[in-house]
Amino acid sequence: MVWFFLILSVVLGAVAQVLMKEAMRTVGEFPGVDDIGVAMRFFMGAVFSWQMLTALACYGVSFFMWLGVLSRSDLSFARPFVSLGYVIVILYGFYAGERMTTERLFGIALVMVGLFFIARSSQG
Repeated sequence: MVWFFLILSVVLGAVAQVLMKEAMRTVGEFPGVDDIGVAMRFFMGAVFSWQMLTALACYGVSFFMWLGVLSRSDLSFARPFVSLGYVIVILYGFYAGERMTTERLFGIALVMVGLFFIARSSQG
């Protein structure tokens, strides 16, 4: 059950990040604060978009799943698995046409190797 909560929490957190990025792509680039009315309309458009509202719901469910994880495992075991979200975000990056450098991909690979060793020390 801990693994289910852990994976679900991580996936929902990463999905929330992707949805927030999509919300910001929809509203465009931040116009700055020179005109407070324009800035407020920008933020209201972002906050009340379906993507942002869905992201907040994902974060809410992720939070409760994370509480379940913390109640049954060591933080030093569970917390590193949050970095699995990097893989989801990298996959989104490919989909969205973001520039993927060798250094980024190598860094993600190192994180995954670290997670492999942490998972091997599983508490059961």
